[in-house]
Amino acid sequence: MAICILFGLASAGVVDGLLDWLLRTVIIFGVFGTGLGVLAFRYFQKQQYYMYYNLGFTKKELILKTWAVNFTIGVIIAITLALFI
Repeated sequence: MAICILFGLASAGVVDGLLDWLLRTVIIFGVFGTGLGVLAFRYFQKQQYYMYYNLGFTKKELILKTWAVNFTIGVIIAITLALFI
């Protein structure tokens, strides 16, 4: 999430207002947040995959469920922000 906020801050000069910036940041999070999270998780906490594997989850299943949750949250926030813009 922090990386998505940094990308959003980098594009802050392009947008007109705060709500436009928030919408852009939420879209970045919804689309790229999962991929960046998978890379960070693989780098910092690789051994925890074994715990999930022992519970019956595969890497693919974890990544797809995480992407679905991030995308859903991103869409809900984007719709809410779009109502105020």
